[in-house]
Amino acid sequence: MLQIVLAGVAVAAVLMLLSAVVGRRRTVHSSSAESAPRGRRLQFRPGRAAGGVVLLVVSILLLWFATLVQTYVGLTGEVKAAHVVATAVGNEAHRLNVDLTLYDDAGKASAHQTYDVEGDMWALQAGIVELQHWVNILGMHSGYKVTRLFGQRLDGVSPTQHQIMLNGGDGDFFDNMRGGKWWTKPFVRAAYGNAVIAAPGAFDVYISQDAIKARASDG
Repeated sequence: MLQIVLAGVAVAAVLMLLSAVVGRRRTVHSSSAESAPRGRRLQFRPGRAAGGVVLLVVSILLLWFATLVQTYVGLTGEVKAAHVVATAVGNEAHRLNVDLTLYDDAGKASAHQTYDVEGDMWALQAGIVELQHWVNILGMHSGYKVTRLFGQRLDGVSPTQHQIMLNGGDGDFFDNMRGGKWWTKPFVRAAYGNAVIAAPGAFDVYISQDAIKARASDG
């Protein structure tokens, strides 16, 4: 819905630019009654042109940014992001079987898969984007995306297994947010990665704007 409104604003900005360039045409007559009209003069309105340019640039930036953040699940408070059931593989050391369910912003399961993870503990990481308050007023909300699943060993030895990328990983968008680029800096208050680490068991994973945490569940 917001994208439609912004697209309409962009169209209005283009119309303002066109009206500033075309303006009103005035027919200029000579003082002689026998003379024919000399022609028509174009009026350029710099004020309207400047307003149209500003409106067009702002609407395009907001439209682009809204398209980017729609890949992140809306974050208006503490939300249940995932359910994890991790069990140790009995005949192998430092090996876990992790059953992972991810949820969308409506609380419905959006993905479910079982992974083989090297480690004695499992870790789930998410990228969190906190937007400026004025952006929230426009209808866009801070968001998160669960991006990585990996294991840790209690003996401190680094696992040899590569981290498992979820939802396409962090992607270029989170890199841009973290880099504070000029085209995202006006909209983003903070952007960072956060992870929760837990021992084998059944857990519900919750995410808020300042934390990601695991709470034991019944399974």
